[in-house]
Amino acid sequence: MFVLDMSVEKWVGNKNEGELIENPSWNHIETAIRELNGKSKTLVTLGADGETYMSIGGGESEKYIITVTFDNLSFYSLVDSSKPNITEKLVVGGQEGIYLAKMCVDLLRCLLASRTFTELGKLDPLLSWEEDKSLAVA
Repeated sequence: MFVLDMSVEKWVGNKNEGELIENPSWNHIETAIRELNGKSKTLVTLGADGETYMSIGGGESEKYIITVTFDNLSFYSLVDSSKPNITEKLVVGGQEGIYLAKMCVDLLRCLLASRTFTELGKLDPLLSWEEDKSLAVA
């Protein structure tokens, strides 16, 4: 497995009481992603080293934001190009943000991207990725 740790946030009021799990199995990772709800659980981060990680945020209405970096300088976002050029609100990392609709992907794309990253440390070539040039609107 490429992923060495997983951080899972759990908001209780305005305090994050999340945890860091060393050497998570794919079942642990999939469960954490499925538990994202856009309220108390809004972010899962899969880490390989200090500069390589995948962040999976959101979860409300089965909409997820996925960002990956391999050097902590360039960031890639999973996108669904078939979506209209509108914005959507989504809570990620405990804060509401406005994102382009194409960044809000479904659970199937989310799980495929996460599994490929977890096992191989790569962006899944079957999915669409864009280098993040500030895709978040606000």
